Amino acid sequence: MPEATSQYAELVYLRRIVRKVPSSDMAKTIGVSTETYLRSERGEREFTLLEAMKIANKLRMPISYVFPKIFELDVANSAT
Repeated sequence: MPEATSQYAELVYLRRIVRKVPSSDMAKTIGVSTETYLRSERGEREFTLLEAMKIANKLRMPISYVFPKIFELDVANSAT
């Protein structure tokens, strides 16, 4: 599994536990089965951008706090 994926997964898991949100509620929030959600949380599947936005909203946290690596990209210099 890519390092960034596992870091996101770990952060989502920790933030969810702190907020005491069951994994089944998170799955419903992003529109997937609980097993699919748990695969994402374990880093076996990447969260989509829409799922990331829904997760941040459900946790009442800025998306940059739950998925910080998204905002560390230097998109200005990546155009070719």
